[in-house]
Amino acid sequence: MIESIRCPNCGSIAERHHLPYLAQVKTQCDDCDYLLVMCTRSGHVLESYAPGLPSRPQALKPIATRLTPLPQRQTNDSRTRDVAAFHI
Repeated sequence: MIESIRCPNCGSIAERHHLPYLAQVKTQCDDCDYLLVMCTRSGHVLESYAPGLPSRPQALKPIATRLTPLPQRQTNDSRTRDVAAFHI
């Protein structure tokens, strides 16, 4: 039996093969090359490979914000308030 699951390493669609004649369950992902083979009788890991994920600068780019006060003041209905600029 083949089951579609989410890869525990990268989250994309992976396959889990139930192999009762070998008493094994094999989970594999083609996107990140993840592999896990376990014995169904003992629960021991027979083979495994989980590579690190490649860094994606656009996905991991930190967001920096800075609030800078401006020297001018704005007046509305006889109330005075500070004006600030928001930079990302």
